[in-house]
Amino acid sequence: MFSLNQKGDYELQLTRTVKKPGRHVLELYLFTPPETQLSARTIPEPQFFFSSIAHRFGLMGTQTKDRASKSDTSYALLSPHFEIAHGSWLFRYKASMGRLRQQLQTAETIAEPIGRALRLTQSFAQRLRQTQPEQDRQKRYFRQMDIYFSWFAEQFFLKCMTQDGFDELDPELKQSITDFLQNEEAIRKERDYERAFQGSPTTVWNRMSLYSRVLEYPVSPQSKIVELGSGTRRLVKAGSTMVVMSGLTYLLFNARNASQTLSISLLLGIALVYAIRDLLRDDMINIITRWLLHGKPRWKISLLMPYTRKLLAQQLIWLDYRKLSDLPRKVRDHASKSASNDDALVVCYRSLLTPDRAALEQDEFQERLTLDCEALCEMIKVSRYQLFTYNQDIQGDDPSSRVEAHPIEMQQDYNLLLVHTQPGQSHSTAQYWRVRLGSDGIVQLKKREPQWPPPEEQKKRSWWQRH
Repeated sequence: MFSLNQKGDYELQLTRTVKKPGRHVLELYLFTPPETQLSARTIPEPQFFFSSIAHRFGLMGTQTKDRASKSDTSYALLSPHFEIAHGSWLFRYKASMGRLRQQLQTAETIAEPIGRALRLTQSFAQRLRQTQPEQDRQKRYFRQMDIYFSWFAEQFFLKCMTQDGFDELDPELKQSITDFLQNEEAIRKERDYERAFQGSPTTVWNRMSLYSRVLEYPVSPQSKIVELGSGTRRLVKAGSTMVVMSGLTYLLFNARNASQTLSISLLLGIALVYAIRDLLRDDMINIITRWLLHGKPRWKISLLMPYTRKLLAQQLIWLDYRKLSDLPRKVRDHASKSASNDDALVVCYRSLLTPDRAALEQDEFQERLTLDCEALCEMIKVSRYQLFTYNQDIQGDDPSSRVEAHPIEMQQDYNLLLVHTQPGQSHSTAQYWRVRLGSDGIVQLKKREPQWPPPEEQKKRSWWQRH
């Protein structure tokens, strides 16, 4: 299952851990409201893929390999093994803290998630600082990781203090959090980390974001993107030119045989054919190319290991805009309530990930799919409407003083349906959320029941009904 977190004002991030080799199929359907201006003209499909969707992966290591590294410290003498091992530790720690952050938003009581987060953080701090590297390159990497971890943990617990119900927590737990924060402050002074925390909040945030990218580089597979279908487009372009030129040549030879002279009308006719060709060529090429590439992947991504450039996984990507009536039968039958009519636009994103079996024996992957809603929010117009109410509780002789004006914020509801299939399974699993967007970002995020058929019902269906 995927977990959905909101990052900032505009971004939604879906995360899960990939442990099994095989074909991992992920389908994401974004149902747009009828009042949206999203179309292939306002935001073309390639632009939406490169600007609004980010599909990335991170290496988290494996538990068996991690336990072996504790007993064998010879890896610490070499690079990049030191960076890869410590980067995997940090990546796994951040993933665990992300799950606990989500539990804080949904749990009835926040005591258990905060207690687990504190124990996890203390354990990671002890593990990280029990040995000091000796090489200069490793010292620099360790220093950046220690600074970033101290800041990341502090931010997490400071945010916990602003949660509702924190004051009702057990005094011992609150004291433990305070002691941890004071201990981190003492470590920063002792190790001369204070300069990294100086500056404006924006400066500190940007500095820590840079540290995060540097620390995750050894465990972040590098993506090599190849656009598919460019050869088909060139063939269509060449074929259309060949057909038009063949017709012109045939017309010209017949005209020469009939009159033996070139007339003004013939020259105007040839010029008219050229003008029509230039007018319709791009649209004709796009229509024919789209028809030939219908149902085929748009991009192919190779995930390569940093430093060694070893192939870790292959990924095929589909992205197109469809109407509700053009969706697969299983999605149309069980998600028709997400759109008001059959002409509603649906953004369809599909990923087929095939990890290398040997790579999963060494590392587990964390899959992160980020949806940036900023472009969608920019399409929502700022409202100048006001709702007027009459408040009788306001004292005064003038009736107009009791009239209150409330500004109205325009909002739009999007529905997000996620369908994923694990390797070796003939059935799929669905998750469903309703996202409310405003001009300033995400206003509300609610999880809903997708009303997806159970595995037993899916297996009873025929092949045609599944697709």
